[in-house]
Amino acid sequence: MDWFNDILTTLVFVMVFLPSLFLFLELTFGLIHSNVRREEGEVKPYRIIIPAHNEAEIIKPTLAKLKAELGCLSHVVVIADNCTDDTADLAREQGAFVVERHHATLKGKGYALDAGIQAVSDSAPDTVVVFDADCEFTEGSCKQLILKSQRTDSVVQSLYLMKAPIQAPVKTRIAEFAWLVKNLVRPLGLSKFGINCQLQGSGMAFPWRVFEKVSFASGSIVEDLELGIKLNNLDENITFDVSSQVISFFPSSGQGSETQRMRWEHGHMASIAILPSAMLSALKRGRLKSCFTALDAMIPPTVLWLMLVVFTNLVTACLSIFLEIDSFLVAVLSLTLILLGLALAWLRYGLSIITPQDIASVIVYIFSKFDIYKKFLGNRQKDWVRTDRGNKS
Repeated sequence: MDWFNDILTTLVFVMVFLPSLFLFLELTFGLIHSNVRREEGEVKPYRIIIPAHNEAEIIKPTLAKLKAELGCLSHVVVIADNCTDDTADLAREQGAFVVERHHATLKGKGYALDAGIQAVSDSAPDTVVVFDADCEFTEGSCKQLILKSQRTDSVVQSLYLMKAPIQAPVKTRIAEFAWLVKNLVRPLGLSKFGINCQLQGSGMAFPWRVFEKVSFASGSIVEDLELGIKLNNLDENITFDVSSQVISFFPSSGQGSETQRMRWEHGHMASIAILPSAMLSALKRGRLKSCFTALDAMIPPTVLWLMLVVFTNLVTACLSIFLEIDSFLVAVLSLTLILLGLALAWLRYGLSIITPQDIASVIVYIFSKFDIYKKFLGNRQKDWVRTDRGNKS
């Protein structure tokens, strides 16, 4: 059975160990801080596009905070997309330029953003910033983001963090830490190797010339991830900028949190199917860094990947009882790397979010994911559904 051992070991090495090693390197190098360069100077013409679908409850405070950051809202374009409430009127009252869009079939954030690009095409600003209606910039971050994009002539992703509401349950705080790993630690790790980060949906700055190559128009629920892969294939740089920060809050309602997580994770898993071809294309062109960007996107959500590696350990452990195989040791090493990387990230960034007393609740959180992954197989979420956020405070 040597042939079986060789094939199985090779499969586990390529399909499990190599992605786990790559994830471990992202996590560990993401813990190394470097000096943050602050940009100085005056910004060139820009526009901020905010897609909004029935956001009457939050659009006014969002624009008020943005106005405090910018001084005025003359550069802000709100796309009231298929709204049935007074989102558009409230945005106009605040001083933003509003585009009302209605379409029976072409629905989704991507189509809303495309409408925004069309609306500002006559002025062709140097930079376009995409900003979600439930987010806010930290002080000075918007200018930093724009200046960074204009100085480097590249797409720039700001640090985008989700915060748990006050007195949030452990489950939500664990989700906050998972988000921090995905949107801070891993992009920092990639940046250490000069590899493009993934687009994260909000706090994204684009040079206008990019829209001559790609379009936002898409009904995908992870249009940001897919757009990032397209730009990666076009050899566009996507820079991670930790000096500019966008924050939002997890929904306080349980239903809202579940809907939000399901949309993100179903979209990510569905997009994985298009990534192998992106990797092969990068390899054919000799673009190794682009290949690694696609590999990063191919790694499933952290909890799902952890489940898959644990499952691989169980299967290979059972086989090793009856056969002499080496793949079990490879699987154990893969699991060790993941757990070590996550533990280091927790010790560096997560102690204020998840206390040692909360560790047991991580198991409950992992089991709570089973329903999300089960629905992916039988009842996958495919549409852009507004999150029931509840009270953010």
